[in-house]
Amino acid sequence: MTEQFIYVACGLSAGLLGGYLGLGGGIVMVPFLTVIAGLDIKIAVPVSVTAIVVNSFSASNEYLKKGMVDLELVIILSIFMVMGNITGSNLNRIIPANYTKLILTVLLVYTAFSLLKGKQPTEQLPFKSNKGKYIMVSTVLAYFTGILAGLVGIGGGIILVPLLYLVIGLPLTTARGTSSFMIGFSSAAASAVYLLNGMIDYKIAAEVILGIIIGGKLGGYFGTTAKPIVVKILFFIVMLYLAYKMSYQPLMELL
Repeated sequence: MTEQFIYVACGLSAGLLGGYLGLGGGIVMVPFLTVIAGLDIKIAVPVSVTAIVVNSFSASNEYLKKGMVDLELVIILSIFMVMGNITGSNLNRIIPANYTKLILTVLLVYTAFSLLKGKQPTEQLPFKSNKGKYIMVSTVLAYFTGILAGLVGIGGGIILVPLLYLVIGLPLTTARGTSSFMIGFSSAAASAVYLLNGMIDYKIAAEVILGIIIGGKLGGYFGTTAKPIVVKILFFIVMLYLAYKMSYQPLMELL
């Protein structure tokens, strides 16, 4: 019963924070499942990716209702995200667990500082007026985001939100909504790879998903009313805390 409560709580917290910030929730689930629940990261990653699919569509529904999703970007970038997720999911079976944790740590720290220092772009989207310049860079970044997302069990929102906000120029709220929607498609591809390889623990996944359905809906609702500065600060604090938790054990073993 205690373990079931922990898994549901994991899904609930990941759904709330993921939906609020426009993430898939994996950046919360993987550290939660490994640090608090004590699961091996090779078990936590497939569970996280599977739950992300549910959380993404649950949270993005609120953004869609309020027109905070750029569907044109979703269609174009999701294709490259899916290809990257398939690649990353296959690499997960090869790369050692400690290296996976350290890769995730680097992503957390870099993304936290990048978003916090980013300047507010104008409301006019560069993507609309200068499509060629931004879309080529964005598709390449989306592909590599997919690889990293599939490898470490995250939705990719920690990279997608800054990409859409800082590179393409979407307003932060629209960037969160677009990211949340894209993550559902790309994570479904990664989940299929783990499913075919028999790497998903269905019992744990079901309990995490139960919590994430509720949390994602609430997080998506609150996310549509959040102020950009609040989102930036929350993003920064959460990323640094999780980076510390994820990297402590691997770094101690290396030293």
